[in-house]
Amino acid sequence: MSLTADNLGVRIGGATLLHDVSLAAHCGEVLGLLGPNGAGKSTLLSLLAGDRAPSTGAVRLHGRDPRQWPAEALARIRAVMTQSAAVAFDFTVREVVDLARLPHAGRSSATEDRRIVAAALDLADVGHLAERIYPSLSGGEKQRVQVARALAQIWAATDDAPARFLMLDEPTASLDLRHQHMVLDTVRRFVAEGVGAIVVLHDINLAAAYCDRVALLHGGRLIADGATRETLTVERLSRVYNVALSAIDNGSGGPHFVSRTLPRSVAAAHCISA
Repeated sequence: MSLTADNLGVRIGGATLLHDVSLAAHCGEVLGLLGPNGAGKSTLLSLLAGDRAPSTGAVRLHGRDPRQWPAEALARIRAVMTQSAAVAFDFTVREVVDLARLPHAGRSSATEDRRIVAAALDLADVGHLAERIYPSLSGGEKQRVQVARALAQIWAATDDAPARFLMLDEPTASLDLRHQHMVLDTVRRFVAEGVGAIVVLHDINLAAAYCDRVALLHGGRLIADGATRETLTVERLSRVYNVALSAIDNGSGGPHFVSRTLPRSVAAAHCISA
């Protein structure tokens, strides 16, 4: 089962946010969306999730436009974590994650829902915060609660959602080093159980360590899409991010990228190409 995007374009006013982007995401793999600020990563994720309509092109989730799925059925198939998730009321952390089980009402028991919520809280390392009021948390704690909510939403395959997708927009942005790896380890655990993960990341070394495939964007265009080690090359990343990079062996068979700022004269002369 897969999620496909064909020639997606997004135009708002006089600005074009995406230009003819085509790619596919598959269950059982982590697809990383990478690129500098303003590259179109979050816009692309919102299209893949069915939260936004493209100006041109089409998205197909299991062969069907996600915006044509009934809302509750779509919520059982894919869970989305956005960069910011405001909570208007003084819900506790447990209540925020409880909301993720609403699409499963009548399909799972209250006991099962409680078990799933507790397990998701523990996986995101926020079980000890369960009775805290959500708005009182730090930015990183809120982010981990939102990870727990997304996990609880697609916790297990169901008859009408045998193939599921986890869509996370910068899930490591506010996290300390330990929790960055903990969250991505958890994503890989779900992927090992058949979930497809699409993750927007800024840290190319985290992408190199955890993603099976990466799609590299710049200026709303898809620069490269493929297996991580083949796609994340020093030359390509240096062009896209406009910095000089080198790669060193990280001791586990993969590269670790190290950057230094390009001289202004060199940066001005750089162009983007695949």
